[in-house]
Amino acid sequence: MKSVVISRHKLLPAQETALQALGAEVVEICEQYNPKVDNPRWEAQGVKAVFTVALPPHLLQHLSEAFRVFLFEMESVGTTTDETEAQRWCAEDPERRIYLPAREGSLRLLKFVAVSEIKIEIQTKRVWTVQA
Repeated sequence: MKSVVISRHKLLPAQETALQALGAEVVEICEQYNPKVDNPRWEAQGVKAVFTVALPPHLLQHLSEAFRVFLFEMESVGTTTDETEAQRWCAEDPERRIYLPAREGSLRLLKFVAVSEIKIEIQTKRVWTVQA
């Protein structure tokens, strides 16, 4: 199935393996998502699925209205301020581990664990109205 990956980071080898196993033919990897521009363009290209790590709920909703949406599930295993320690930890399983900048100079240690397909349903309940 023709697919797009939305990610600011290079895919881990295990993520690439998952895409291949799921039959995803990646036609584009992008860092940003604009539903008004991207959805029509991707639909015209025959894209059927989008893979991502994390997007705000309203963007996931826009995606799910047009495509199958899959999340790369990343397990957070902690943080460190020592880059050498982060590199050493990643080297133990480079196919699945990565570290990313976090708050105030710390590094977040993440491990890729699965791919999940998501379905978005948004329910709204008005809780306040502007009085004219």
